[in-house]
Amino acid sequence: LTHVLGYLREASDNNINQLNKKFNYKPRDVFGFSGIEKMYEPSLRGEDGTEFRLVDIFGIDHGIYDNSSNKKPIKGQDIYLTIDSRLQAKVEELFINKKGSVVCLIPQTGEIISYVSSPDYDLNSFVGPVPIELWQKWNLDTQKPLLNRGIQGLYPPGSIFKLIAAALAIENNIVNKSWQVNCSGVYQFGDRNFHCWNISGHGNVNLDKAIYQSCNIYFYHLIQKISFDEWVGFSKKFGFGSKTGVDLFGEKEGIIPSKSYLNNKYGKYGWATGNLLTFIIGQGDILVTPIQAAQMMSIIATEGNTKSPHFYLDTVSTDVSVELKSNTWKYLQDATWKVVNHEDGSGKLANVSNIQVHGKTGTAQNPHGEDHSWFAGYIVKNGIPLISLAVIIEHGGKGSVQAAKLSSQIFNYAQKHLSF
Repeated sequence: LTHVLGYLREASDNNINQLNKKFNYKPRDVFGFSGIEKMYEPSLRGEDGTEFRLVDIFGIDHGIYDNSSNKKPIKGQDIYLTIDSRLQAKVEELFINKKGSVVCLIPQTGEIISYVSSPDYDLNSFVGPVPIELWQKWNLDTQKPLLNRGIQGLYPPGSIFKLIAAALAIENNIVNKSWQVNCSGVYQFGDRNFHCWNISGHGNVNLDKAIYQSCNIYFYHLIQKISFDEWVGFSKKFGFGSKTGVDLFGEKEGIIPSKSYLNNKYGKYGWATGNLLTFIIGQGDILVTPIQAAQMMSIIATEGNTKSPHFYLDTVSTDVSVELKSNTWKYLQDATWKVVNHEDGSGKLANVSNIQVHGKTGTAQNPHGEDHSWFAGYIVKNGIPLISLAVIIEHGGKGSVQAAKLSSQIFNYAQKHLSF
């Protein structure tokens, strides 16, 4: 849990002026430099006390010198986190030797019950402030152990983003579920060929099949029926392109490319509909964080009535409300169920017996090596959403394999060992 807990640094002349003057930091005091330690430093710190003692010329201590300047120290506040230690230990075990992130939420409350960013750093090798030599070693490590991937890792979402376009299509009656296209494995647009992950093609595909088999060709056709501005607005409605407000410093907003963004980056005539074909399948300029993907699943699981993600148990969460038609929510919940439970579903490795699993797989193209593996989903028991999650495994290949399988292990452990 190192990226959540954070670590302490020793105050120096250079940064004392930047710290809270209320606590009268002095050189060699310690202060929270990252994570919860930094976020709740004013509460955790407490206040120093002062004690005067009577010492004679021989250095013999004669006890407390009682005067009005003596002041008892004030203990800092205890902070209780939302993390479930059993689930946290299990997820960390499952993620050994992997790079990426896992974020698990309680959909109704926004409580983060497990959070992993890997690789991490070892907080057991020292007590108190992190030694500067060790911090520099972490900072220069090419594996970037200091990068808090759950809130700072920016990744193309891949096919998990197809849910946005599907929801928009249903909400605005752009197509109905029976509208079909033929997938031969490749789609020619202008002088370019755009491919499906299934090079043999999926044949005739409707919206349901396009989601549970994650057909790219269907969505290449669909984006040409959708207003780009509406798609941008819908993406932002589900929390993408903005911070979730989680109680950690350094959260990234990600990127939802609008027309103004594209004009600034490529010039007014430097981009065209071909760019949109990549956007709708979660590629191109789109970047999201794992916590945003987990929040999207909480939104779907609760039909738009969730809370902002948080670690501090006693925090007052912000409402996250998304208003859509009831049939749109029903479609999203049915579609994510089929991804995992249909015999041809791309996420069937995420299935767990005795519990209802919903989700969407994603394979994010990576120019620096093997693709990243995504799974985002949630579980339901007796009609109640229990956990939503997002898993990304860097260089993990197809989301239908590594990320889906790891999600199944998390869900299975949770239903057996956690009390809901």
